[in-house]
Amino acid sequence: MKTALAALVLVALAAPAGAEGLMGRDVTFGTRAWEERETPIFVGRRHPARVSDAVEYGLGPEGVQNGWDVVPAIIDIRAHSIVITYPEMPAARFPVLDFNGYVLDFLTECVLFDGVAQNMDRSTEPLTDGALFTEAGRLFIDMSGVTFGSETRVVIDVDVTPCPLG
Repeated sequence: MKTALAALVLVALAAPAGAEGLMGRDVTFGTRAWEERETPIFVGRRHPARVSDAVEYGLGPEGVQNGWDVVPAIIDIRAHSIVITYPEMPAARFPVLDFNGYVLDFLTECVLFDGVAQNMDRSTEPLTDGALFTEAGRLFIDMSGVTFGSETRVVIDVDVTPCPLG
């Protein structure tokens, strides 16, 4: 009995090293808006987290910059997907810019993503073509023109490389 319990403890402690997909990874999350990437209109705070079975981010207003502020949102990162929902609020649309959305920076030196795509079977609102793009360990989600409200759900599926946890 003690041996079985010790083995369970060892397996539980070892889980993050062999984490599947995004689980156990350190990530910072924030919002950005720009017409030209080099001169953003809005740069939100960076929020650190470790991906787990809990919701990673509950965003709220952060303070107005150039007439812009953060739309409240709930971001749940799972092993192979990112789920974006919105709290109880009236429906509205994100203003259309070259980029108006979220940046997730998984703190790693390698190319983390083999692919990203919106899961339309689980989403209530479509993203525009080109709304999802990656750069090494960063995932950009452009919400320009998307309607948001308490009924909105956007699900992004991710194909993750066997990149070491960083």
